[in-house]
Amino acid sequence: MRNLLASTSSLLVLGLVTGAPALAQTHTDGDREDADVIVVTSQPLGVTADEVVGGVEVVDRRHLEDNLSGSLADTIAHEPGVSTTYFGPAASRPVIRGLGSDRVRVLVNGVGLIDASTNSPDHAVASEALEAESVEILRGPAAIAYGGGAIGGVVNVIDGRIPEERAEDGLDGRFYASMTSVDEGETAAGRVRFNAGEFVINLEALTRTADNYDIPGYAESDLFRLFEEAEHEHEDEDHEDEDHDEDHDHEEEEHPYGTVENSRLDFSSASAGISWVGENGFFGFAVKQSDALYGVPGHAHAHEEEHEDEDEDHDEDHDHEDEGHDHGDVRIDLTQTRYDLRGEWRDLGEHIERVRFSFGVGSYEHVELEGDEVGTRFTNDGWEGRLEARHTPIELWGGSWEGAAGLQAFNRDFEAAGEEAYVPPSETSDWGLFIVERWDRESWGLEGGLRLETRELDTPTESRDFDTQSFSGSVFVRPVRDTFLALTLSSSERAPTDVELFADGPHVATRSYETGNPALDVEKALSAEITARTTIGEWELEGSLFRADYDGFIASFPTGEEEDGFPVYEYRQEDAVLSGFEGRLEGPLGSVGVFDLSGELTGEYVRGELDDGGNLPRIPPLSFTAGVTASTARHDLHLEAEWADVQDETAIEELKTQSYVLVNARWTMEPFDDRGMRIVLEGRNLTDQEARVHTSVLKDLVPLPGRNFRAALVLDF
Repeated sequence: MRNLLASTSSLLVLGLVTGAPALAQTHTDGDREDADVIVVTSQPLGVTADEVVGGVEVVDRRHLEDNLSGSLADTIAHEPGVSTTYFGPAASRPVIRGLGSDRVRVLVNGVGLIDASTNSPDHAVASEALEAESVEILRGPAAIAYGGGAIGGVVNVIDGRIPEERAEDGLDGRFYASMTSVDEGETAAGRVRFNAGEFVINLEALTRTADNYDIPGYAESDLFRLFEEAEHEHEDEDHEDEDHDEDHDHEEEEHPYGTVENSRLDFSSASAGISWVGENGFFGFAVKQSDALYGVPGHAHAHEEEHEDEDEDHDEDHDHEDEGHDHGDVRIDLTQTRYDLRGEWRDLGEHIERVRFSFGVGSYEHVELEGDEVGTRFTNDGWEGRLEARHTPIELWGGSWEGAAGLQAFNRDFEAAGEEAYVPPSETSDWGLFIVERWDRESWGLEGGLRLETRELDTPTESRDFDTQSFSGSVFVRPVRDTFLALTLSSSERAPTDVELFADGPHVATRSYETGNPALDVEKALSAEITARTTIGEWELEGSLFRADYDGFIASFPTGEEEDGFPVYEYRQEDAVLSGFEGRLEGPLGSVGVFDLSGELTGEYVRGELDDGGNLPRIPPLSFTAGVTASTARHDLHLEAEWADVQDETAIEELKTQSYVLVNARWTMEPFDDRGMRIVLEGRNLTDQEARVHTSVLKDLVPLPGRNFRAALVLDF
């Protein structure tokens, strides 16, 4: 891999020296006066980012490259209101306002990923940050446009595999190559797009590898080790004749230090797409192949405990510990083949402004390898399609009336076979119809939407079907120039998933025995959100206050029993409330010499409570990030500090998470004029502090990486 990166870098440097005219043909997205206008394509009405009634963030490709941190979820986790499940560097899903799993839809070009990442936190998301041209984050309920699975929000990856526009001057592309120190990681990605008559062809490839990553201390948290040591002391009372050396070896095995074991990874993907692009639209097809082989940290410890609990005899215990370590090298070997069709037609007549559609078909499989043996095999074959039509704006009652309607549907066949197949084979079918309308009278306006949805879930022995409806209404005002205020009220409904309904078995990834509840009903949420965007002098401020009251919030709760050496958790419904805020303040700080200074402050807070007392699990703590950037024409120096408060408002059997501060620095430079080359030098966690993400199931076993340095070369042409 190092040879590949070295060869790639040499070719890029050679191209800079010999191919200056081609490299000067940098792609642009429009006229200069429109450069700051960002249209949110995930919103059916195509409203600009500063006019969306709810919380929204659009992360462009350059921002993703500058802040790249492994997986997609980890890369965008620094955005306000967003966190990560952090199941090691390979398997992470986004968490929005304390909600994750099936409550946050991760999409690619508006349709689902067709992977298994919602079924378990150790299953990787089938999309990489470097594959994205941009990522759109809708914070808060987006169930109107994307169904009950978006009751907490949406992360939509716009990847450009199917080109929507012709390549400027006939050819454009990008290359990225980087190395990281904390895990000896190496990443390379490239895209080339070129015109062929009336067609545009897009070719892409990506590879990402890393070894076990370094940490500043113990892999296990202080509180977790205290509980473990107390349990071992109790066990030692029954084994007083145990040899001291064996005790010492056992302790070392129980408390790994300096490295997160079994966290290595190897990801790769390749895709090809072709589009016909005309004056009023496009139509295209793409195919993508993804492969991954990665370790699952924390799995070994769970297997160890399982084997110890099953055996009473000490000698047999010792044999099973060895067996547990063989089992402990658990890896996931993943492959997915995906086919996509996308198209859009504009200006279709007097009444229809635009029609667009997306359709994806995927075949997904991964096996969990325990040593060289296949433990469990997961397959997920399915499709998802989406059709939207937007009507032409109508002048009505002194304002402009615009709207969109659409259909979205998916079907998936999921099956797990093996010793950790805690969910039976199931087929899920989902159909939804939606409509969104907006009336805008310049100084104020109204927006509303409605979605009707039906879901059917079938297993070999059981079946359930659900009808849900979601609706929302917003009023927005512009009291002065550059100020936008909105109040949104919504009622959202989510049907249970196959895991919540039918799970029955040990789930090592969550260190629990999970039991579903076939009698679960629809989960309902009444939400209120206030959104504000304004300027104070030269400073820009954006923030949201939100509250969501859940009727029948579905979660797994401990029963106090044990099964197969694991604590038993059962899915049931409880009333709950989630409330909080997020915000961003940014603007200029003046000049020092040749540097123009700017500052940024972001913050977020979520509180999750059960109505009958207690807290929801894995809720992120209060956190703030402050940064300062010094810029010249060719250089940007950025220094930031991330602070997360202690999280002691914990659920039953959940340990608190300590506060931390991470100091990061980044230097980006563009050494040549009009050559599209950037160099990124970055240091993360410069003080090498232990940090744990409270939203992670593995927070007490897998901390964030220690001090890390990254060097990256980016080339656009």
